Amino acid sequence: MAWDHEVDWLVVGSGAAGMSAALRGHDLGMSVLVVEASDQYGGSTAISGGVVWVPNNDQIAGRGIPDSPADALTYLKEVTRGEVSEERLQAYVDHAPRMQSWMHEHTWLKLDSLEKYTDYYPEAPGGRPGGRSMEPEIFDATVLGPEFARLRRPHPQSQVMGKFGISARQAHGFLAPTPRDTLMLVWLFVLWFLRGIKRRGQPRDTRLHAGNALIGRLRRSMMDRDLPLWLDTPCTDLVIEDGRVVGAVLEREGEPFRVAARKGVLLGAGGFEQNQEWRDEHHTLGLSKVEWNTGNPRNQGDGIRMGRDAGGALANMHEAWWTPVTRVPRSDPAWVLVVEKSLPGSLFVNGAGQRFTNEAAPYEDVVRGMYRGDAVPTCWMIFDAECRRLYPVGPTAPGYAQPDKRLSRRLREGFFTRGATLEELAGKLELDSSALATTVARYNEFCRAGIDEDFGRGSSASDRYYGDRRVQPNPCLRPLTHAPYYAIPIFPGELGTKGGLVTDPWARVLREDGTVVPGLFAAGNTSAAVMGPSYPGAGGTIGPALTFGMLAAEAAAEG
Repeated sequence: MAWDHEVDWLVVGSGAAGMSAALRGHDLGMSVLVVEASDQYGGSTAISGGVVWVPNNDQIAGRGIPDSPADALTYLKEVTRGEVSEERLQAYVDHAPRMQSWMHEHTWLKLDSLEKYTDYYPEAPGGRPGGRSMEPEIFDATVLGPEFARLRRPHPQSQVMGKFGISARQAHGFLAPTPRDTLMLVWLFVLWFLRGIKRRGQPRDTRLHAGNALIGRLRRSMMDRDLPLWLDTPCTDLVIEDGRVVGAVLEREGEPFRVAARKGVLLGAGGFEQNQEWRDEHHTLGLSKVEWNTGNPRNQGDGIRMGRDAGGALANMHEAWWTPVTRVPRSDPAWVLVVEKSLPGSLFVNGAGQRFTNEAAPYEDVVRGMYRGDAVPTCWMIFDAECRRLYPVGPTAPGYAQPDKRLSRRLREGFFTRGATLEELAGKLELDSSALATTVARYNEFCRAGIDEDFGRGSSASDRYYGDRRVQPNPCLRPLTHAPYYAIPIFPGELGTKGGLVTDPWARVLREDGTVVPGLFAAGNTSAAVMGPSYPGAGGTIGPALTFGMLAAEAAAEG
């Protein structure tokens, strides 16, 4: 059969990996086509916090934090526990800073180093107290024109009162606000109101943060280059001739559409978080449900399937970017509990009414603790009235701004469980009241001393990042002593899956015997994660997606 269209570089998926590969491929002289299965671009990246983990980046020294390639490699080798080849880790250490600099110089993507956002294991050899995690600068979506309407919306929990987003830097300050922080929040509401005229005719607020800002900046960079992006165009099969991937079959306007790819095909189509059959087969930790994930609702693992069928090996399929989540009635997707798990005045208990892990630990570790501690599927976050008054929980603002009487019935009765006493709360949760009372009493003693003797909550700088600096001596620990008491359900969710196609340091897909599948590349969550069983810091997903997308384009251009 003849080709319907021909390009040098075919990119499947429009998240961070795909857009990075497309931009770099174009600038290396290749003709490029990006195809996206859904009617919105941005993938899981658009939904995400948009943070990018870049060790030894060009801003970290200026933030007063020394870094080096050697320390970054030492750290990655430590946290990945020997499950990822040193060659691949070295490639990330070498090229992530180059990716960041290239993006800064040649695209709209500008990243800001967050000097207080610690690595997730800052005390490990080579770890850092901050600076490696970077966030995209705020972006004015009006420069996208009609393309703004096609940008995948952010997760609802990233929007303040459902109206506008804030940066990671701002969010950290607002958790325990000073008078200056409070004034800043008021000013942000004023700015949102003043943008009313600009919002006319727009689908939502035009001031973008987080993953929407990152994808918006990459999309604008594609528009500057006239790079084609075909939405509603799923890739269904790869075309292989003499063992080499030479193109793909797309579905365009309901009909098969064959595209030749002279230099190669990049699979950046996300993971398989929406595929319950694959979750049942591969997620061996325990019960794993589609409704507990927060990824792109279109991610069924199609890219992984096509790569496997082309001869690619798979790895890490049992892993995911785990995080504890909660479910809010009549709200999708699940709500991530990155902040809430560290709040003083709260703790997690399993169905026996017992703690089982350090709740403030890196979120992957919390989920592993849930599986080990018989907290799946029954787990509760228990907190008192003071915690409810001071902090946001799920979709609710702090009680001082949104008291219980102002909550909708959906939240009062379908989300929160409330008891005048711990005994009453235990009864409503069907927990043993004496076991819960014993657990809380022991925990309260630890809080008063500032040392969690059971699980070490608050012992790491990473734990304390989302603690309340006003609470001393340990910002993650305060006794639960203020009635009434509350609970919300906790589930072992994830930001996306980690398993996928095995690749080399240039993102080329490998067979089981270690040989390359010619013409086939993979990056992002379609590939087996370079971070292996771990999560080195905020942005440990998007950083590799951008970096290996870039490296794939460079390898394809070289032939």
